[in-house]
Amino acid sequence: MMGDEKWVAGEILTRTLLNVVGQLRLKEFKLSILASRAQAREFEQYPGADDWLHYQSPNRRSLRGMHNGIYKRLFGRDKYLEQFLTRHEVNVLFSPFLLFKCSNIATLSWLPDFQHVHLPEMFSDEERLDLDQSFMQSAELSTRIILLSKSVKKDFQAFAPRYATKARVLSPASRIPDAAYEMDPRRIVSLYHLPEKFVYLPNQFWKHKNHELVFRAVKNLKHRGVTIVVVCTGYPADFRHAVYFAQLWESVSKWGLRDQVIYLGMVPHEHVHLLIRQSVCVINPSRFEGWGMSVDEARSVGKQVLISDISAHREQDPPRATYFNPENCEDLEEKLAQIWNQSVPGPDADLEREARSRLPERLRSYAETFISVSREAFQEAQR
Repeated sequence: MMGDEKWVAGEILTRTLLNVVGQLRLKEFKLSILASRAQAREFEQYPGADDWLHYQSPNRRSLRGMHNGIYKRLFGRDKYLEQFLTRHEVNVLFSPFLLFKCSNIATLSWLPDFQHVHLPEMFSDEERLDLDQSFMQSAELSTRIILLSKSVKKDFQAFAPRYATKARVLSPASRIPDAAYEMDPRRIVSLYHLPEKFVYLPNQFWKHKNHELVFRAVKNLKHRGVTIVVVCTGYPADFRHAVYFAQLWESVSKWGLRDQVIYLGMVPHEHVHLLIRQSVCVINPSRFEGWGMSVDEARSVGKQVLISDISAHREQDPPRATYFNPENCEDLEEKLAQIWNQSVPGPDADLEREARSRLPERLRSYAETFISVSREAFQEAQR
């Protein structure tokens, strides 16, 4: 399983992948979710899976747990999980950070990005070392390495050149239900008591997401007579920088922006789609991404974006994108003011029509790529 309330993108990725693979209805391809019974209860609404495999790893302090720990250290294999998967006739296992291998079972290890290499100041020395070790162990033991974009693949090849041939790119496409277009997005304005016109920033409050740059730009534009409203949603904490969220809102208060920067907290995903449709644009100021989920959701819904000029965003290349330097507040100010002055709130009929016509093929390509990599890994594991 990927994702939780602290990292909603992981849950969305999991749900979408299950859904799009399930829709292909391939008779020879059975999709099971491996989870403990507690996780199964939490994620039981996931559509697309054929069944659940309930597995509980042995307690580390038990005889079986200690035996399994020794086996992992000596052979890089999880003996009891391997036996469980074999008993249930599993051919391929897909998971983040697979730190073990399974005999005759292909393993797909998902690595998010190499932020700790590009932005080392965001991590402690211990965290960087731990990530390096986990990434390298995954590279060594997994049959294939799944990466979100070509830019992450390039980083992986530089990080682990010995295992470069294992890398495969699986770029997500965001699934947007038809119901997102059936409701008037102005209802979201009434529900949250928002102004009709706003810019939408749907990123969790991790420091590298760069909210401060946007808030500073709003402050500077206010002094120039341009009053812009930014609506934010997302998880309000960064485990690496415990006081960051509080510091941000202290700045918002000191700068007199409490009526211009609005935080709604964690909102239902269907509300995210309505906020995207009602906004004048979606903004993502992040200093680093392996794949911009908010950018892809805006693209799939059909909304223009104002995004940082980083490799992952350039690779995504969404329609009507405006790029800015994430280290240059003046650049953001000029482009934010231009979009604000030239755009109206509410749905963009042309972009939505284009997005909806292209999305089915994008989702199908996403599913077919995953299946292709799974088959490739399975065939190699059988040799």
